[in-house]
Amino acid sequence: MKHTLTLLRWPNLIIIALSMTLLLLFVIGPSLGISVFEDGMSLTEYSLLIAATLLIAVGGYIINDVFDINADSINKPGKNIIEKTISINIAYKLYWITTISGILIGTLLSYLINQINFGLIFFFSAGLLWFYSQKYQCQPLLGNIVISILSSISFGLVWLFEFYALSNNAHIFVDIQTNFPLVNRLIVIYMGFAFMVSFIREIVKDIEDYKGDNRFGCTTLAVKFGISSSKIIALILSYLSLFGSALVQYYFFHAELTLLFSYFFIIDFLICIVIYKLHLSQSVSQYGKVAFLLKLLMITGVMSMILFYFE
Repeated sequence: MKHTLTLLRWPNLIIIALSMTLLLLFVIGPSLGISVFEDGMSLTEYSLLIAATLLIAVGGYIINDVFDINADSINKPGKNIIEKTISINIAYKLYWITTISGILIGTLLSYLINQINFGLIFFFSAGLLWFYSQKYQCQPLLGNIVISILSSISFGLVWLFEFYALSNNAHIFVDIQTNFPLVNRLIVIYMGFAFMVSFIREIVKDIEDYKGDNRFGCTTLAVKFGISSSKIIALILSYLSLFGSALVQYYFFHAELTLLFSYFFIIDFLICIVIYKLHLSQSVSQYGKVAFLLKLLMITGVMSMILFYFE
């Protein structure tokens, strides 16, 4: 069981589910003034959205581990789950079970909100995760961008499905239209935040995994342009993130969202620590600590959603 949970990346799954739930309960619901699980998606429909998203994510983690067996034998010696405790054959079966289940559940949800074509979102997301693991992750920047986009999509999915679920209730939909611009801005802020933090973390992980990737011909950013150049790119993105955080605070200040404005000083502080640690990092363990800080930054950003409810 322990090895299975490690393979499934359970902490990441909790972060995904938590971020989607907080967004709906504390940002979208209060912004629109609606009763969550009554006016838009029902609890059952929302549960289907969570299940579809997590199952496709699990499939992505599994297939990524399968294609990374050789590199991980060097980058993470002794920590390989595939082949060591779970055979490749079983891993592939788990991949297909979780991925197909995720696509089917996502398609069912799309049907329930009268937008059957939205099922393609789950199909293409699963496809991107497959191609990322097989091909894109070994292409400089492209793989980093693909996984960063997928990391931010979960925020957009909640609003997309809630929006169309609400559109099936014409009376409520008309009454809340004036609040859509606020929700759109907040969704863009959190999607942008998730994209940038994921982007930086992916580059840092490339640096961290340089030895194994280089050994087995995986041409990541670090392998293609070197660790020093990759570090500079990660630093530039970190400084841009700090600037972006300041802009978001400016918006919160003028929108009189005082709690969020104040909370984002914590975000600023964490980004500054990431920048400081990046400047100092030289070894694999040091880059690993930066990657951990970036995950902490993501969690801290997600938790900020709770404050919107009290504004």
